[in-house]
Amino acid sequence: MVIVEPRNPVYWLAKKMIPVVNRLFLGNVRGLEHVPSRGPFILASNHVSVPDGWLLANAVIAKTGQSIWFIARDDFWTTQWWTRAVALLLPAILIDWRKPWGVIDRAANIARSGGIIGIFPEGTRNTHPDELMLGKTGAARIAIRSGAPIIPVGYRGPEITRFRDILRNFVFSRRVATLTFGAPIVFPKSDGRMSQEELFRATDTIMKAIAAVSGKRARLHN
Repeated sequence: MVIVEPRNPVYWLAKKMIPVVNRLFLGNVRGLEHVPSRGPFILASNHVSVPDGWLLANAVIAKTGQSIWFIARDDFWTTQWWTRAVALLLPAILIDWRKPWGVIDRAANIARSGGIIGIFPEGTRNTHPDELMLGKTGAARIAIRSGAPIIPVGYRGPEITRFRDILRNFVFSRRVATLTFGAPIVFPKSDGRMSQEELFRATDTIMKAIAAVSGKRARLHN
């Protein structure tokens, strides 16, 4: 069953803080007409800063009323224990490094049930001003297994990893971020095994779309 809106104090507080967070961090939001009014779909974005996922979720929750299941490392929020606790509340899908393929299966199942998946195909934060990292194949795998469209997202804004970065960039300098949503990408649905070449080709298609909306160059497998 897909969680449309988690019912817990953490999520309630995060939603109440949307206007404050957007006022501090977010400038323009472009291309929101490309985002469907309901799931299923997959948000595939470049990853620069700690709050970019939060800003992305704010924009999509306001339009759809659905929570976004972000795929994240199992130690993303400081420690594994704390990350697991937060993941249950937001919600998020954590990568179990003992069987990392399991996150693909779970995400595809959520998408098939009408949910929204958020993923950063670069796999980590990338602060290079002009170039994306080589894309990983997870987004393509989820899209092909579920049949859900991918919405490419471009984040442009300052790097925020520490509290002093917030003060320097957003509070004092007012270097707010911009989100740009691109046109949906749809791959033929397939439950069969795909060749590495096919997965790389699909991933490169996604990364080129992210490059177009983020203003960066895509690194391609081919």
